[in-house]
Amino acid sequence: MEQFKHLDEKTIELAGIAASIAGGCRPCLDYHFKKAIEIGCTLAQAEEAVELGKMIKQRPINDIYQQAENLFSSKT
Repeated sequence: MEQFKHLDEKTIELAGIAASIAGGCRPCLDYHFKKAIEIGCTLAQAEEAVELGKMIKQRPINDIYQQAENLFSSKT
């Protein structure tokens, strides 16, 4: 990955795992998980990347739920 000068290969693949979860891309997750393990990432590192992706994905969901609650509470 020549285009990245400041990120090492493991960081890129772990970020790929997180982005795959956040973006809901199953083939992407399969690819980045396999690649991460092949280049020496641990299962614990991959698991943390998955958790990060879940947190990123959940944020806008939580925000919209809160906004819906706010709309109802402002009308009562």
